[in-house]
Amino acid sequence: MLARVAAFLMMLPGMALAAPWVLDPETRILVDVAWQGSTVEVRFPAPTGEVDFDETRPEAARARIRVSTREATTGLAPVDALVRSADYLDAEHFPQITFRLDRLEQTSKQTAQIFGEITLRGVTRPARFDATVIRYGPDPADPKRFEAGFDLTGSIDRTEFGSTAGLPEVGAELPVRIRLLMTSK
Repeated sequence: MLARVAAFLMMLPGMALAAPWVLDPETRILVDVAWQGSTVEVRFPAPTGEVDFDETRPEAARARIRVSTREATTGLAPVDALVRSADYLDAEHFPQITFRLDRLEQTSKQTAQIFGEITLRGVTRPARFDATVIRYGPDPADPKRFEAGFDLTGSIDRTEFGSTAGLPEVGAELPVRIRLLMTSK
């Protein structure tokens, strides 16, 4: 798929291939937390950031994406307060989680591995996500712009970021699912 995207773009006259992209407000970041045999889904609404993506050189992609720990939500106010507390996200002292994409390795026509760093609770650790292209094409509302969509999956170990409260009842390994949607500027 990435190769088809590159070939398609080379046919477009005047299209700026290496350009910043804007995160779509529909981008979703979800983290699953195992809790006493069930799963609590933590949502991080309204991520912000910058993405530089050259369709002809996907390996040169760079990004910096931020989410507010103060807006993390499960839909249940008492659980939201606990998730944001000093035991878990410590939103009062660390209001953001940041992901920096350093390297993208294409693994097939539609998939890639994304490598970078996550900063959570003031601690930075390496991170890896598997990515799948779910959409690439002209924006129906403005054919001069393009939309791109990717599903990313990975996991982090919260204990590596200093969050050890509630173990083992609250899981340490946190699966992360991201629906990354973006539009060319």
